Amino acid sequence: MKQEEAKAYLKRIGYTEDIQKDKETLNGLIRAHLEQVPFENLDVCEFGEVPSLDEGKLFEKIVEKNRGGYCFELNTLFLALLRALGFTVYPVAVRVLWNRDILPPVSHMALVVRLSDGKYLCDVGYGGPGPKGLLSLGTSVQEVAGECFQVRERAEELLVERAHGEIWKAVLQFHDQPFLQQDFQLLNFYCAANPAVIFSHKRVVNLCTAAGSKALTEMELVIREGEQTVRRQLQNEKELKTCLEEEFGLCNIKTKQDMQTAGGSRSI
Repeated sequence: MKQEEAKAYLKRIGYTEDIQKDKETLNGLIRAHLEQVPFENLDVCEFGEVPSLDEGKLFEKIVEKNRGGYCFELNTLFLALLRALGFTVYPVAVRVLWNRDILPPVSHMALVVRLSDGKYLCDVGYGGPGPKGLLSLGTSVQEVAGECFQVRERAEELLVERAHGEIWKAVLQFHDQPFLQQDFQLLNFYCAANPAVIFSHKRVVNLCTAAGSKALTEMELVIREGEQTVRRQLQNEKELKTCLEEEFGLCNIKTKQDMQTAGGSRSI
């Protein structure tokens, strides 16, 4: 990524602080990204597309067109940004364990950053129960954005757990070793084209906020602020588009219904 592209990316996520290769900067970049760039699978679920992981196309989609993406898209472009800013970082292939009774296959991409005091998990492409900030891989129990996590070894992999009431629940598990970027192409195709994967057929959009989160699953919008949760069922395509624009900053989104009505080309 060129420096002028990095500047445009920082503007896209609203990050205006000085860049230092330290925890404060990295955590600030993660939070800014999570609060400005939504996780969304609209290309996949609306049109059955396998998203491109080409850096140039991702830059056009996420930075220039103000779109979001899912994990492979968001973390691939964020990886390029961090490298352009001088961070030492590599991608890792991750198992998502939340609410799983058996060990699932690898289906997620995250990043590991090396700083002067150790390694940190960095992830702008996973919502829900995942850490909403920088997670140290060298510290067992730690607080991230008001939530308690721990990292420990299991079966030669690193296990990330989150405190859930009185128990620890598994969230993520991965080998702490670089995963080749080209190998993510296979995982990307698997998650986009496999009907057993939720993202291939169900609309999922979410965004962190300073006070909580916003999540859209199919036609249900859930907004969480502190201890309060508000749920709203969207009634039609007009309400859906208004929601995408006003709650998630996604403008001019065309859906399958638009394309069926127009019978023409799409411009999502």
